[in-house]
Formats: sequence, structure tokens, C-alpha cells
Amino acid sequence: MNLWQQYLSNKDAAQGPYFTREGAADLGISEGELIAQAPDTIYLGGAIRDIILKLDTLGLVQSVVRNSVAVHEKTALYENVTLSPVSGLAINVGGMDLRFFPQRWHHALAVTAHQADKVTRSIQFYDEFGVALEKVFMRDDTKLPEWTALVDAFRTEGLPEFEQGTLPPVAVPEPLSAERAVAFQERWLELKDVHHFGGLLETFGIDRQSAYRYAPQGYTKALDNTVWEEVLTRVRDSGMELMIFCGNRGLVQIQTGAVHHVVRARGYLNILDGQTEGFNLHLKDSDIVETWVVRRPVRDGYVTCIEGFDERRKSVIQFFGRRQEGETELNEWQRITNQLLGVA
Repeated sequence: MNLWQQYLSNKDAAQGPYFTREGAADLGISEGELIAQAPDTIYLGGAIRDIILKLDTLGLVQSVVRNSVAVHEKTALYENVTLSPVSGLAINVGGMDLRFFPQRWHHALAVTAHQADKVTRSIQFYDEFGVALEKVFMRDDTKLPEWTALVDAFRTEGLPEFEQGTLPPVAVPEPLSAERAVAFQERWLELKDVHHFGGLLETFGIDRQSAYRYAPQGYTKALDNTVWEEVLTRVRDSGMELMIFCGNRGLVQIQTGAVHHVVRARGYLNILDGQTEGFNLHLKDSDIVETWVVRRPVRDGYVTCIEGFDERRKSVIQFFGRRQEGETELNEWQRITNQLLGVA
């Protein structure tokens, strides 16, 4: 019995859904190694940039990006992609809005799965350890010739070779001295662009969670992890548009739009807006270790987000009110976040 057959046997014995990510963990292998063993999987090699730039030929697709606590699903056209060796963008606000970190992308697989009378086709991307970075599912059957052409163009003999490794210990930054903490607060208040925040962290040698503890008074506040459902309910009821960032070490996917259907089921807080926004979110908020509301100055006022971290101090989910450069935050988002921050 090979690995895939073992997975199918375990799946048959499981009660309820049993996904390949879970199955691989139970077998002590990576998800990439398991998927590569499936009978209708074709290895596409490591020409990742070239493959990504062909995804626009597939028409309407669903991009699935996940991390330790969230699954972010967006159905749209995969278009307007630019990629360099170290970064990449697909800026499509309200559509397939992506931020790439190409150095983490190592292997691509074309996966055809059969379940009852249903066939699904996807291009799946994995890092060097076999962790899924993105899965892109076909949603337009009229594009099957383009699917075949893409697979034939990149078909590679053999199986991907994934590295074996364990996660390093979680590194907690050294505390700032009182003097450096004051300097950090001064630099925070001088920010003019939210994208400069990463540089500020590097300058002081701290991570995001540490930074939020040193922030100027009134600019950050730790929240109870149950706040996520409250926020989504308020956003839904207000009709405002929300920006939802979710990512992993290779990709961040951004949804911008209204929130319509908020449902809690099977331990997940879900947004089920596939019909209205082409978007679904499955958030296991019980696994979020810390939640913060964070306000940072920009030229046009300030930008406020609600951000969640996992047990490895990784930022796994962020909510922002919809905003473009040169605009102030939405009034409703200000009301929600002001209340969370405890400011007038």
C-alpha cells in the first residue's frame, strides 16, 4: 500500500471531513509529498514564474491560500501579475489581489481529483518542505484545452524532491531598554507610510507582537480572541467594505468587499460569500494566540487594523477598512476600531 492508498484508507475510516493536509500529518509526511503520490497528479517542475504567468489562460479560477488558522478562498481572473526574483504583485482590488514572495516557491503540481461524478483540476504550488503555498482550481470548463496546454508545456518526469526539516524554535526578541522604547515610540509617531513599518521593526530588532507592546499609548490594544466574530457582525450590518489579508511564507491574498454571510460551524468562523463576492474565509479563531487592534500614522491620517497571531508569533489574519492612498479611513471602520481602542 503506497502513501496515497494509506491516506484513502484513513480517510474512509475518519468521521467527517479529512483533508490532505491532515492526512499527510497523520502519515508523518508533507502535504506536497502526499499529493505527488496521487494517481492523477503530474509534476510540473520548478519553473514557477513561467507557470504563474500562464494562469490567466485558465479563465475563472479559485485561489486557495491558507496558514495555521485561516483558509482564504477567492474566485476571480488570475490577471495583472508582475514577478521579479524577490517579489511579485497582482493588484486587482476586489479581484485576485496577491503579494508574492517567489523565493519560497519551489514545486508545482497539476492535480486531477475524482470524487463520485465530480472532477476537480488544480495547479498547486509548494515550498521546499512540501507546504502548500497556493492551490489554483479551475472554475471554467470551457478552458480545458488551455489546461491541457499548460500541463503539457511544463510536464516534468519524476517526483518533486522535498527537503526534510523541522521548524526552528520560536524566537522572542530581546526587550528594549527604556531609552530605546521611547525612541521607538517617537519613530512610530513619525510614520508617514504603513509600508515603512517593517523597516522600523528591523531598526529596533523586534517583531510585530513586541512592537505592539511598546507602541505609543492609545495606538495599540490587546483584545480578547473572541472579538473576530463581533467585528465581522458589525461590518456585515454596516454594509462597509472590509479588506481581509491572509497569507503564508510565500503569498498573501487580499479580499476587498462587503461581508454578507457570517456563519460559525465545525469550530470555524466563516464568511460564505461565494455567490456575492466570490469569496470565502474559514477562520479557526480559537487557535489565534493573540489579537491586537493597531493604529499607525500615514500622510492621510492613520491606518487601523485588527491582527491575529498564531503560536509561532506569525501574523496570520488582518482586517482593514477599505482605503486607497490619499483617502482617510471609512467612518464606520473608525467607529469600530475607536471603540476597541477605547478612544473617543
